[in-house]
Amino acid sequence: MVTAVHYFATLEDQMMLLDYLGEPAKVTLHPWPVVKTPLTALSRQDALEQSRVLVINHQLGLPIPIRPGDAAMQGGSVTSVFNRLNWERLAPAAEEALVDSDASPTMLWSPAPQIAEVILPSSIGSQADSMAGISKDYERWVNRSMSWIRRKGTRVWGLEGRQARPDLDINLSFISTVFALPGALQALELGTPGREV
Repeated sequence: MVTAVHYFATLEDQMMLLDYLGEPAKVTLHPWPVVKTPLTALSRQDALEQSRVLVINHQLGLPIPIRPGDAAMQGGSVTSVFNRLNWERLAPAAEEALVDSDASPTMLWSPAPQIAEVILPSSIGSQADSMAGISKDYERWVNRSMSWIRRKGTRVWGLEGRQARPDLDINLSFISTVFALPGALQALELGTPGREV
């Protein structure tokens, strides 16, 4: 089951998250979901300009690439169907492949664009159907990373919508819990609206 934490962040908040993750010494950032051999590395600045970023913890291993003919592309499971659809839609080149989300010890980070007039929600988490199925260490890493956001952040949105923080100007179409990291919370409290793209 896919798991992620949603959060509001300023540029400084995003830098704190990347510092916590250990980028660039422990983790590296790469394009998602198409990977090349060798992997294309992204700087922090480049990563923040992407809508989806592959986060690799090198102690846990590299992403598992998949191509047509691989088991992850076969059969009628939802994952296999999506893998085939993504392959057709993205049309990877010969030296490229898709990330096998159910086998790769990686996280998907979706950093929101930094816009002065509004704060947009970001997210980070796992795309695996079973994190423990990849490894217990991987499951712990993902959970620790998401817990860091919950600990450092303040819950500002959720099932009850505006009632979580009626003093803030937040309007989102989804009901997932959203945390505001410190810089974003300050901006929201000063009147910057929280919206989605």
